[in-house]
Amino acid sequence: MVAQTPRVEREDDRVRVVSEVSGRRPLWFSVEGRHAELLGDRADHVAIGLLMPAMKEGRDLHVGGTVTDSLLHQANGDLQLLLRLIHPGLHPIRVTAGAVEVPAARAAGVASGFSGGVDSFATLAEYLWADDAPASLRVTHLLNNNVGAHGHEGEALWRARRAPLAEAAAEFGLPFVTVDSNLDEHYPRIGFIQSVTMRNAAVPHLLGAGIGHLHLASAIPFSFVRIDSSGEIARFDPFLVPLLSTSAVTVSSANSGLTRVQKTLSLIGRPESRYLDVCTDDDPARTRNCSQCPKCMRAMLTLEMAGHLQDFCPRTFSLAPYLERRDAFIASVLASDGPYPREIRDYAKQIGWHWRASDHRRAAALRARETASGMAHRAASLPALRPLRKALGR
Repeated sequence: MVAQTPRVEREDDRVRVVSEVSGRRPLWFSVEGRHAELLGDRADHVAIGLLMPAMKEGRDLHVGGTVTDSLLHQANGDLQLLLRLIHPGLHPIRVTAGAVEVPAARAAGVASGFSGGVDSFATLAEYLWADDAPASLRVTHLLNNNVGAHGHEGEALWRARRAPLAEAAAEFGLPFVTVDSNLDEHYPRIGFIQSVTMRNAAVPHLLGAGIGHLHLASAIPFSFVRIDSSGEIARFDPFLVPLLSTSAVTVSSANSGLTRVQKTLSLIGRPESRYLDVCTDDDPARTRNCSQCPKCMRAMLTLEMAGHLQDFCPRTFSLAPYLERRDAFIASVLASDGPYPREIRDYAKQIGWHWRASDHRRAAALRARETASGMAHRAASLPALRPLRKALGR
């Protein structure tokens, strides 16, 4: 796979950085013209953005233009080894560049991704609003990337979601940098959840002339960081993001020491929380959280347990959809062994929250149904396995 030296194009009110790629559509990223001074002149973002697709296809990757020497070294070493532990279907490849140079001078800008979610707000609480935030780590720019989170051809959804965030950024007194890209087109066989860290880490390198540090909001606390079969790349961010950094552009995993419950509780009493958007509803016409998807339900249950759910209603959440589904959601929390339900159960013990007997009955019934479903699935697969076992002499 060969990517040509990136070139810069003007397109209406945006500036686009384009790299031709052999055998597929050009890879491009764009920013508003007023943020063009942030764009760097290296191709590090191309190397990061195309590494996983090239490994998936088992094709060596050549990146035209200049790639930072330390990043190229990591891309041929530990970065690939870690990615293959996470995704065994990836192949080892060789990454080369048109030119290799030592890191550029570090830019002063410090960015944080801002989606309006719990994780991004927790990052701002620590690195923008906290009085003891170090000057070298204090957020100076907010980023909002369209690199696949909004689904295939999700331009309309991205525009709808970013509109209130731009209003929030203006209130916070920070530049709101929107980065559009067709990077998702280059991941046809790799899902967003399986590659989100790589996609977002390419952006600060694209903006290396103005951004020297990116706080990548952690989705998983340290206690749940592990290599497993989930395929969720964010589970490994504390290991992964140092390998996506150079001395010129650092990517760090922010708030990895906090649970999602702790981050949610940090929103209580903050006026900025009216911009909170945790919802997975992909309707571009949506103006607030749906209050019934799993992420909405999780945040609302946490706030209810803390005694502050009413503070977030009706501007941020609606009570009626939540109350209608509350019992079923609690059953799923008590029945699941996932990290977020476990956090909620731990918080319940901490504050002396008592689940009702009916909650436990519903959870037991849910576990029984899931066990029966799993046994039925395994039984259905046995006939298909018998000829293979016979052929293998087993």
